[in-house]
Amino acid sequence: MTDIKMILIKNDSKQYNITNYCGVINRSDNIDNLGMQLSFEVAKNRTDKYMIGYDNVELGDKVVFFNNDIEVFRGIIVDLTTSKFVKNVTALDYAFYLNQSKTIKQFNNVIATKAIKDICNKFGVQIGNITNISTQINKIYNNKTIANIIKDIILQATNELGIEYRLEMRAGKLYIEPYKNLVVKGFYKPATNLGGFDITKAIGSDISKQESLKDRKNSVIVSSENEKSTRILATAKDDESISNVGLLQEVVSVDNKNESKAKNIANNKLKLLNKNPEDISLSMMGDDNIRAGRIINIEEKNTQLSGNYLIKNCRHTYINNNHKVNVNLKSVVI
Repeated sequence: MTDIKMILIKNDSKQYNITNYCGVINRSDNIDNLGMQLSFEVAKNRTDKYMIGYDNVELGDKVVFFNNDIEVFRGIIVDLTTSKFVKNVTALDYAFYLNQSKTIKQFNNVIATKAIKDICNKFGVQIGNITNISTQINKIYNNKTIANIIKDIILQATNELGIEYRLEMRAGKLYIEPYKNLVVKGFYKPATNLGGFDITKAIGSDISKQESLKDRKNSVIVSSENEKSTRILATAKDDESISNVGLLQEVVSVDNKNESKAKNIANNKLKLLNKNPEDISLSMMGDDNIRAGRIINIEEKNTQLSGNYLIKNCRHTYINNNHKVNVNLKSVVI
């Protein structure tokens, strides 16, 4: 069941319910970008006496989007296109500020969790939860966005620990958690008098799966970052894979403070890259728990999908009290 509400918040903190003036609403996010986007149309007609005073959506206003009285988006209007009878609105959640602000920052033997918290506190970013990440950070960031600094810290942790993490904003707060802790199930309830059903049991006919060797790696070399000389610190490879598809090699450079972890980094990187990347796309009835970085279980015979799948990106569409979602997935082991 879909029962949406769109609240506009002006700079003077006054709030307006603009739900009845909104057309199609789309909400999207993906694992490559920190942040969620909300786009919608809002009606305007300055010649209609019944709409006088309702043409109040402006750049920089805040919007909060609810579905069934649960907040699913909060952000700032960053793009606005105005025509005679409609405004096309694009809002981004508060990760917008992390993507826009740049800084200079140096970390010396700082635990990753503390490094992220320090930079968030400096820029006034509210923290919901940042899981314990033990990797030590030794790096100078010059003229980098806050989002890119945080993502680089997470990448270092993934290379060392073999754990993939998801960064996302929820209700204006930053969360960084392992993928394995973000397993969700989606349900859709058509009406108040009807029971809900598992949305993965009603996948649309447009489902497809594409596999590729282009990004697969079956050999990893870890080398030193020393500019004067290059040393191979560790290697990891899959001989059977090399025999089957040929040598596909990746090189990872580490600074001297991480040389002792080189073998661990090589093994973890090989584990992450030694598989055929998949691009699975499908559509389902909507559930707001479905978003990028979450994991869902799917069993679908026609395309031989079976197991857990990471949501790489998703797009929710709300129209006429109907809610659908399109997703792109890849298989994962948790």
